[in-house]
Amino acid sequence: CEASLRVFKIKRDAKGNIERYKARLVAKGFMQREGVDFTDVFAPVSKHTTLRALLAFVAEEGMHLHQLDVKTAFLNGKLEEDIYMVQPPGYEEGGSHIVCHLRKALYGLRQAPRAWYTTL
Repeated sequence: CEASLRVFKIKRDAKGNIERYKARLVAKGFMQREGVDFTDVFAPVSKHTTLRALLAFVAEEGMHLHQLDVKTAFLNGKLEEDIYMVQPPGYEEGGSHIVCHLRKALYGLRQAPRAWYTTL
């Protein structure tokens, strides 16, 4: 079973005033064992030269390029492995012996980037 922790952050505006409070549930992926909790972690990453070549081609051909940034990308990756996580502290629904079966990736899981890539 995986453990988790909560990460809290205060977002501030340009003047330093508090804009909002953020909280994120993060899995303790460093506790995962290769071959037991995950198999593949590889997710392709583009090189800077490839991006420059693509932008040059788009400009040369007069094409339009659209970019997409998914801020919660890792949270949308579907997991292939069966991963169980201990309930977060302060949230013991059904008792402390009940665990959560993860269907989608969480931040901190070693296979989260790969899960997002295969979901695409």
